[in-house]
Amino acid sequence: MLGIFFGLLCLLGVESLHFAHNTSQPIDVRIEYWLLEQYYDVVIDTHTPIISWNLPTFLNNHHHHQRDIQQVAYQVQLYKRPAHDTTTSILLWDTQPTESSSTTLQYNGPMFGVDSRYELRVRYWSTHGVKSDWFIATFRTAFFHLLNAGDAPQWIGSDIINMNQLRKTFNIDLSSSSAISSASVVISGIGYYELHINGYPVDLSRKLDVGWTTYQQRTLYVSYDVTDFLTGGANAIGVYLGQGWYNQQQWIIGPGARTELSTQYGSPRFIFRLVIYLSDSSIITINSNETWLGREAEHRADNLYMGTIVDYRAARPTFSTATFVDKTSLWINASILSSPVQNGTLSLQRMPPIRAGFDALDIPDLSSTDDITTSIVERYLCGADLAKFNGVLTPIGTDYSNGKIFDLGQNFAGWCRLSGINVPRGYIVQLRHSEYRYSSGINGIPFNGIDTENLESIAATDTFILQGSGNETIEPMFTYHGFRYLLVNGLDNIDSSQVTCYPVHTQTSLIGNFSSSSVVLNQIQHNILWSQLSNTMSLPTDCPQRNERRGWMGDAALSVDEALFNFDLIQFYLNFLTMIQDNQAADGAISDTVPFTVGFAPADPNWGTAYITITWALYEHTGDITILEQYYTSIRAWIDCLTRQYQQTGLAHYFSHWGDWEPAARMTNTSLISSFAYLHDVHRFINISAVLNQTDNVKNYTELYNTLAKEFHNVFYDGTLGGYADNSQAANVLALALPNVVPDPIETFVWEALLNNIKSQNQHFTGGIVSVAQLYPLLSTNGHHDLAVQLASSTTYPSYGHMFNNPIQNATTTWEAWNTLPDQAGSSLNHHMFNSIGSWFYRYLVGLQLSLADHQVHIHPRMTYDETLLTTVSATVKTQKGLVRVAWTRAVNDIEQLSISSPFLRIVKMTVTIPTNLEGIISFDPLLKSGQCHSFYVDHQLLWKRSSLYPRQRLRASSVNDLSLINVVSGVKRLAEDTDSGTMTLRVSSGQYQFHAVWEEKFL
Repeated sequence: MLGIFFGLLCLLGVESLHFAHNTSQPIDVRIEYWLLEQYYDVVIDTHTPIISWNLPTFLNNHHHHQRDIQQVAYQVQLYKRPAHDTTTSILLWDTQPTESSSTTLQYNGPMFGVDSRYELRVRYWSTHGVKSDWFIATFRTAFFHLLNAGDAPQWIGSDIINMNQLRKTFNIDLSSSSAISSASVVISGIGYYELHINGYPVDLSRKLDVGWTTYQQRTLYVSYDVTDFLTGGANAIGVYLGQGWYNQQQWIIGPGARTELSTQYGSPRFIFRLVIYLSDSSIITINSNETWLGREAEHRADNLYMGTIVDYRAARPTFSTATFVDKTSLWINASILSSPVQNGTLSLQRMPPIRAGFDALDIPDLSSTDDITTSIVERYLCGADLAKFNGVLTPIGTDYSNGKIFDLGQNFAGWCRLSGINVPRGYIVQLRHSEYRYSSGINGIPFNGIDTENLESIAATDTFILQGSGNETIEPMFTYHGFRYLLVNGLDNIDSSQVTCYPVHTQTSLIGNFSSSSVVLNQIQHNILWSQLSNTMSLPTDCPQRNERRGWMGDAALSVDEALFNFDLIQFYLNFLTMIQDNQAADGAISDTVPFTVGFAPADPNWGTAYITITWALYEHTGDITILEQYYTSIRAWIDCLTRQYQQTGLAHYFSHWGDWEPAARMTNTSLISSFAYLHDVHRFINISAVLNQTDNVKNYTELYNTLAKEFHNVFYDGTLGGYADNSQAANVLALALPNVVPDPIETFVWEALLNNIKSQNQHFTGGIVSVAQLYPLLSTNGHHDLAVQLASSTTYPSYGHMFNNPIQNATTTWEAWNTLPDQAGSSLNHHMFNSIGSWFYRYLVGLQLSLADHQVHIHPRMTYDETLLTTVSATVKTQKGLVRVAWTRAVNDIEQLSISSPFLRIVKMTVTIPTNLEGIISFDPLLKSGQCHSFYVDHQLLWKRSSLYPRQRLRASSVNDLSLINVVSGVKRLAEDTDSGTMTLRVSSGQYQFHAVWEEKFL
């Protein structure tokens, strides 16, 4: 049957199709979310990896996107490549041609081997007669923890000296008939390491590796393919070590820390294994042991908070070469040190590494050629354009105040390199970093130097002692800073051409591009992008500049949805979920920070919500149900932990540590805030249980939620005030945001209390990070979208816009507080906990709601009635299922093009691209308060027009009516009207469309 179907497909005239990607191969092919087109050496450590792919965009003869193309079958093959002869391939697994539209499957073939190499092949058949070429890529496995204990390497270093540079020489004896077929390294160095072989760094831009974890529970390792670094004869390996987080000064235990997580760490150490496979089937193994030699390198001290001290007089740049001889330094044998792992796991680092500079951020083409997008000219006010970024920052201004000050024009996390330095031997240069500067006369301070008050107790200073060799370059090791301003002490004559600065963060791709007709919203988006990257450092940190930089869970929960719209961070957050699970106590409690350094356990409910919030967000952005399955049991344990806390106190006195953090007007009832998170998580858990078909849990936790919803209202509602708790904006927002909490008879009064309060504050919202995340979606879905846009567009205090419209500093990242500086001199200027508004940009202004598990994309942008508030919005998002484009504008000038004469009509024009193999559901809201749709056009072709005889009342019990179409348009399956709301909804197949929805006043 399938063979006959494929035969018929081949007769369907594929000559009329072109490919936007110049290939018929599958695109975006991933294994365990590694994009195989982007990462050249992918390593996995699971026997059941998830494999996924997308179909390319097809163009017709007019170079328009072909519509309604679906996959009808796929074939996936997996081959093993013998380590001794990687030119041959042995078939391991073959799905055979499989009739299916699914582009995701889980490997279920033979178990993979330790340290083995494989080849993946994927192809598809489509409804338009295309049989694709094979996509072919390779990957490797590691499974380092499965090595024979008798042949295992040792953790080495020294507890006696600062042994942070080690080396090992060895020979590869090759006969006339043998050659190096393949070679791989496994290494874990903590706090951090850098690996060199035969005089070259193995990965030049890879920094601050391995990722930070609770080391005794899980320590990460990395694997490299080093075949091209080795040669016959003498070879050498070199390793630098840094303190990283494996350092007592940086491991600060806060109040309430559990004793099992309070281990203090010590000196740097690493474990290493090199396996070389020769073509004659022999194997050479090099392990870390006491035969390695080590010494103190030029980096005399390194500290994430304090900075580095580097003495270049002690540098030995050729230390990793086989011919290296050092006549002036004492190299001694390394010592065997204890493993950091205590009843835990040594596991592969499954996420991309931290990188510096250009390699840290991949920027695919997210541009659009439609006339809507090109009409947006002025994108933002200040900062470096991330969409056009080349990986480095150079000064935009310079002056002198207690040293040479360079303004990089952008707040970021990273460091600077200074080159072309000519000074005598032993000369000292210091680099100091700050986020903002004193303004002349502020608080009586008469100078305009850098202001380091918000660094609190740390120095953030790099000190260099120069060699005096001429034309020297200085750059710190094993630290990073959060800053915009660089103060150079000791080099008064240095100029901007000698300064190059590198943003540093976990490697990722920019997959989202939002812009609008509002310069304010565009600047907020710009700030969101930079603050998110600055705090993507193997785990989601809170801020990069002061003595924090920890995995605060509340921050992570609030920004995850925005982050997944903007960046490819699936593996990054999966790693963080595993860390949360590692840190979870036997009673289900999780902690405020992960790793647990400060805060409490059980976590404040609005911080602990990160566990379920991140899990659900990953599911929504991937459609991968296995993510829900993997963490379901431990998420339930956390919910049950919260329930036991509730049973002790009730909601009236429910525990809370942090409240609605950083509000403009403080809310006194913190139990309401924490109760909100508890109810929110129970409700979300019900959703997850329904997806997983856990019917008993759906029933039991629904009963729990209904009980909690009634109690929430009874406990916190104040009938005298007409609102919840103290009737603050935050309290009423959180109550209204919870399903079925506010009874229908009083809902109008609660809304009135909220709206009046906002009006009394001169149209400002005064809540903090928890309530503001709920505010914008709440307003937009309940008929107050105009107000939401007004609040988001404000530039006066307190608002997002005020952060870059104040007399102190125009923000290029999101701040920690609404307050202007120096009112809160200790506040961070680079936080992501307020980034939640970025999710609203995509979900409500663009209208993008993902339903990837159902192979659908829902697009429903909310429209303001006041057309001057926001006239144009555009976004491109490279989802896990393909590229989605949405752009809309209030099309005042399109009336004549559509041959419409009435001046009283309002028009919205929207262009949409639905990825191949998906379906789109696209909704249009009325542009007038009492409006109804007059007519609807697709590609300037009239699809539907309201008849003068069309009845104004509801036609049937359901308020949604299917409409009869005037013309048949390719790809359009259905047009329906909701007669209650006036919303028009289309169901379309994949492809590119241009719509015009025309609105008129509704006359009864």
